[in-house]
This record gives sequence, structure tokens and C-alpha cells, in this order.
Amino acid sequence: MRQALFPALALFGAAALGLVALRDTMNPRLEANPAVAEEAEAEAELPKISAHQIRTASLRKEADGHYWTTARVNKTPVKFLVDTGASLVALTKRDARRIGINTDNLQRDTDVRTAAGRVRAAVTIIDEIVIDGVTVKNVSAVVMDDDLEYSLLGMSFLNRLEGWDVTTNAIIIHE
Repeated sequence: MRQALFPALALFGAAALGLVALRDTMNPRLEANPAVAEEAEAEAELPKISAHQIRTASLRKEADGHYWTTARVNKTPVKFLVDTGASLVALTKRDARRIGINTDNLQRDTDVRTAAGRVRAAVTIIDEIVIDGVTVKNVSAVVMDDDLEYSLLGMSFLNRLEGWDVTTNAIIIHE
């Protein structure tokens, strides 16, 4: 037991001497509260971040294995299936009407490839999509006739974000 105690005491003594030597090399002009001075210096060097720069939202994974969210599209709630394989936001005709798009006057002059094949769609711009405070303006979208059961939140929205991360339970988006 004594043999094991001596190396431990020697190590402790060496560490104590090292701390004393380190203390003696420190700046003697330190103020009584150096932590406050260090915090002030650190704050002066960091850029100011506004609340707008750090907004996040969670697009939850449902029991069906898909990620869903309800967004305010032009101030109207719309339920979206998140589809990272969709190049654009795709609105059902019903949802497009609800957000104020006159679907009768849209020109269906764009071919869109879907899982069911090629369909004709109308290109439009959505003024604003908001999910839990995360806002994206002027989002490219297509309006589908009756080929969609739900509107799709595609890459024309996701690519406009600061970033997004996929977890096992949600997609976290960052504005």
C-alpha cells in the first residue's frame, strides 16, 4: 500500500509545483475580477446575432414514416408532405385556391415528372411560406390539377433556408 501511495503523492506534488510556476508567469496586472474583463473582450469580438438569424422549426415525422408540417402560405394554413425529391413546392388545386391563386387563369404549360408519370402543371410564385416563424418569400411552385392528394413542400422552399438537418423524428429547418 505504501508503494502505491508514494507515486500518487509525488504526482500531486509535481502538479502543485506546476500550478505555482504557472501562476508566477501570469500577467500581474489582472484585475480583481478577470472573468468579467474576459467576457467583455469576448463580447466585443463576436458579431451581433439577431433573433431573425436563429429561427428554427421542426417538421415532424408521423407514424406513416413521412415528414409533415402545416405552414402558413400567404397567411392561410396548408398541410404539406415534405418531399426532398420534389424540385418545387407543389400545390393541390384546392390548396392553391385557398391561398388566393386564381387557378382558372393559370396556364398549364409545364411538364412535371411525378411518381405516376408526366403531368401538366402551372408555374406560380408563392408570396410567403411561414413555418413556426421561419419565413421564405417568393417561392417557386407548381399547381397540379387533381394528381396530388396533399401539397408537397419541395426543394424550392428547402434550398432557400440557411440549412436543414434530418433527425430520426423530425427535419429541423434553420432560417
